[in-house]
Amino acid sequence: MKDVKKVHVKKDTRNFVKILTITVFTLSISACEGLMPSKQPEPAVEAEPREEVETIPQPTDSLPPSQRVRKALQQLEQGDYDNAHNQLTWALQEKPTLQIATKLLEQMNADPIEYLGLKNFFYDVEPGDSLSIIAKKFLNDPLKFVILARYNKLENPSKLAPGQRIRVPGEMPMAKKRKPKPQPKPEPAAQETPVVAEPLAETPETPSMKPGIAEEPSEMATVDEILSSAKELHSEGDPAAAIYLLESEGSHHPQSKEILSLLTSYYNGHADQLISLGSLDEARITLEKLIILDSDEAAINKLILVEDKIEAQKLFKHAQDQQNVGKFEEAYQTYTQVLTYDPDNAKAKEAQLAIRDRLTDGYHRQAMQLFRRQELDEAIGFWDKILALNPNHSLAPGYKARALEMKQKLQKIGPGG
Repeated sequence: MKDVKKVHVKKDTRNFVKILTITVFTLSISACEGLMPSKQPEPAVEAEPREEVETIPQPTDSLPPSQRVRKALQQLEQGDYDNAHNQLTWALQEKPTLQIATKLLEQMNADPIEYLGLKNFFYDVEPGDSLSIIAKKFLNDPLKFVILARYNKLENPSKLAPGQRIRVPGEMPMAKKRKPKPQPKPEPAAQETPVVAEPLAETPETPSMKPGIAEEPSEMATVDEILSSAKELHSEGDPAAAIYLLESEGSHHPQSKEILSLLTSYYNGHADQLISLGSLDEARITLEKLIILDSDEAAINKLILVEDKIEAQKLFKHAQDQQNVGKFEEAYQTYTQVLTYDPDNAKAKEAQLAIRDRLTDGYHRQAMQLFRRQELDEAIGFWDKILALNPNHSLAPGYKARALEMKQKLQKIGPGG
């Protein structure tokens, strides 16, 4: 019994020592961890800000694109960019190729410095000036009044006062020499006198020109003289010269309603002439000038028509390129787009008809080969493509009906029949 007790005592002692050792070791590790610098928590990763998707409200009216553009122009002139942005967006949703709307939106969304450049000069606003007139004068585009207003941080572009100084991008152009007033021919003298050569005097025909400065004529043409000269040029069949005269000389009489009315009329007529000649880019520029003076619906509709024809020209060229490399299906679809923009385009109609006949002939040959091999679904698919291109095809309806009839018979017979 004593030996058994000794054994138990020894085991208890060993267990006690083991537990004590583990406890001391654990406490020492804890003490070491307490002496070590504490680990800093990692900073929380901030979630990237979500890009806010611009939501355009739905229109509460059913205006056509031309009226939306007209409304947007009026709002832009007042500095109402939000509502103008909506009107232009709605116009483009209905007519995506509306270039005037695209150009105006581009100016509203672009950075003015990147769009127009950092280099600029000062211009003092003259009586009768507007931002569109200044944009036409220096940027060759009256519609750029939007970006010009943002370039100068003008909240209301319509409130432009004479004498106000604004920045115009680019370099200041040299002043242009004004055309002198026509001088009456001198009556012949009663007696011939010898002509004595004299030094050239400064006259309206030979002004003294300083670098970068044009000498003004001694007399300014009156409104009646400008109107008379412009009408004479127009009657002689030179509307471009008449318009140039009204633009250049009329700037000295900005309050003249007669000059503005005649200029509006000439813009309209000249645009029609350019459209008939196929000079669509020039017609578009003329119409853009017109709608700045008179943004009625007829002028905007005419501008939209010109833009459609310009888009049709681009698509027509693309369709020809596709046709030349043998992409006949793509060319057919592109000619269809051409006729969407320009329904009376005779060349597009002719080209599309030729491609249609070529495609349907090829589809029919493939369908017949498949029909003979009893690959009926594939053959029917080709006849469907033919009928989509030409519902009045002479062969496709009959052969498609025969293929469907054969397919039904084979289905009745079954695979083991």
